[in-house]
Amino acid sequence: MNDVIIVGGGPAGSAIGSYLSKAGIQNVILEKANHPRPHVGESMVTSSTRVFKELDFLKVLEAEGFVHKYGASWHAPNGSEFAIEFGEFPQEGIDQDYTYHVDRAKLDMLLLKHAESLGSKVYQGVHVSKVLFEDDRAVGVRANIAGQDVDIPARMVVDATGRNTLIGNQLKLKVKDPIFNQYAVHAWFENVDRGEEERTEDFIHIYFLPIERGWVWQIPINNEITSMGVVADRNVFRDFSKDPEGFFWTHINSNPDLARAMAPARQINEFKSEGDYSYSLSKFVGNSYLCIGDAARFVDPIFSSGVSVALYSAKYASERIVKAFETGDFSEEMLAPYETKVRGGVGIWYEFIRLYYKLLPLFTHFIQSKTHRIEVLRLLQGEVYDRGQVPVLDAMRAYIEKVEKSENHLLRAQLTSIPID
Repeated sequence: MNDVIIVGGGPAGSAIGSYLSKAGIQNVILEKANHPRPHVGESMVTSSTRVFKELDFLKVLEAEGFVHKYGASWHAPNGSEFAIEFGEFPQEGIDQDYTYHVDRAKLDMLLLKHAESLGSKVYQGVHVSKVLFEDDRAVGVRANIAGQDVDIPARMVVDATGRNTLIGNQLKLKVKDPIFNQYAVHAWFENVDRGEEERTEDFIHIYFLPIERGWVWQIPINNEITSMGVVADRNVFRDFSKDPEGFFWTHINSNPDLARAMAPARQINEFKSEGDYSYSLSKFVGNSYLCIGDAARFVDPIFSSGVSVALYSAKYASERIVKAFETGDFSEEMLAPYETKVRGGVGIWYEFIRLYYKLLPLFTHFIQSKTHRIEVLRLLQGEVYDRGQVPVLDAMRAYIEKVEKSENHLLRAQLTSIPID
């Protein structure tokens, strides 16, 4: 009988395997792919560093030579630019003023190997088709091994299958977000002009587009390669549904600064498309099972929160699993505090993103504000857990309401259709 079966070997699965192994709990990671595997989502937030440090993984990141990310910059269509540096706000438990841009294929493989080095049993190329239940209690998984279906028992099951959401789909728990319906087209390029400022050339750069919820990411993968991705509301994409390349270049050329940066660029891989960005499960836990990372909740990627949510959900889930093994209680009630904590943190991310999309110029106003700048920076760094009220979100909401009620306000025409109530 296995103690814990973890389905999925991405950052969430590898992190929880590492935590459990460090706590002395036997665990098996079943990953359907064979690493390295391509994956989008190449930029971290600084709070991720805290988890990497706890897992003794920072030395691996440094040895690999991933690009150091010291800040972020936003480019408006009129050519103005606004930047922040993470070093402005030192974070508890983090003694470096940068995080990382990564090649996710390498990062995910390194994390999985790290989990294995700590004691997780890792099996790649194993597809799990379903979680097994007796009554309402998870008792194992059904996996295809060498062409045969095999039932593997376990005292607990962790769903870390990312946007495949194994348990969410099996139990019909997945709820599509009623507001966000984004679509992205992305590829890697050489020779992107990252600017002349040595300090900011390795920032993440976000370019605003003059379309509904439109923006572009610019993420340095290494000294030569840059990831570029165009994101917009799915309704905008419909006109290009059979032409993702046309979608990409049409919107790249709609921002003058972006068009100049991409003029000398040379594409080195194929365009890839991503959709169905935002959703949540109606519940993250049940008797003897829980869901972590994207398998539980995914929010729009505008602030690079995905890996951070994966890591912290793994951290908090592992704490409840350790408690469950200490007490012999694997009930939904025992695991519920994990869900409460993660929902609270991701809820703050969600509200921040919703207000951001409601009025994009509002964001640049607040990051320049002496009153609110540090609070915005805390959010961008991923400090969203175990918090009550977040005053800057209240201030942003009040500002938007003022714009909505003022018929002659200069920013009123820039409000989008996103509800904020």
